[in-house]
Amino acid sequence: MAAARRVDGHTNRWWLDPVHGRGFPVDMREVYGVELPERAGDLDTIAAPLDWLALNYYFPATVADDPTGPAPHARQIRRTGVPRTGMDWEIDAGGIETLLLRLTHDYGARRLYVTENGSAYPDVVSPDGTVDDPERQEYLFQHLAACASAARKGAPLAGYFAWSLLDNFEWAYGYDKRFGLVHVDYGTQARTVKNSGHGYADIIRAHGARAERAA
Repeated sequence: MAAARRVDGHTNRWWLDPVHGRGFPVDMREVYGVELPERAGDLDTIAAPLDWLALNYYFPATVADDPTGPAPHARQIRRTGVPRTGMDWEIDAGGIETLLLRLTHDYGARRLYVTENGSAYPDVVSPDGTVDDPERQEYLFQHLAACASAARKGAPLAGYFAWSLLDNFEWAYGYDKRFGLVHVDYGTQARTVKNSGHGYADIIRAHGARAERAA
């Protein structure tokens, strides 16, 4: 539990606390063991009011204590028997709901956007010209449902952006990992909307129709 607390401080609280006027977490200052190069007025500037707060979420992290390792002295462990994406990332849609509610209740976020959320899988264009990607579609639908649940519970969620519209260059993985809702043939630059993209469009249309009826 202490390791999880440190990883949370390293990944989340170190950034969220000062942005929300709480200063840098005392426990993490002790973990890092360094003096920050703070100048007068820095924390006030960092804590300037936000119009909105962004959340990027892909997967949860399960950790174990690692006292001899680098700060925050914890290592991620690989759970077995859980679904994973093509990046070998664990899938848990409940994590995005938990974070949205935490940002709402613990930090008082006035407006939230999910600016990145998605999954990579090895997609292939079928002979009929379609791209069937049921795993990505399920990932997308589960996480959208979790976002909707958070909104119903009071999270001021104003928007969601799937990562990503197009297959693209994925850092050290190059063009090997595909996150897009639209398939890109890198040789010809031909674009093919995947089934997940069509499904996402259906959700958007249905949501828009409900909004119009409510208005």
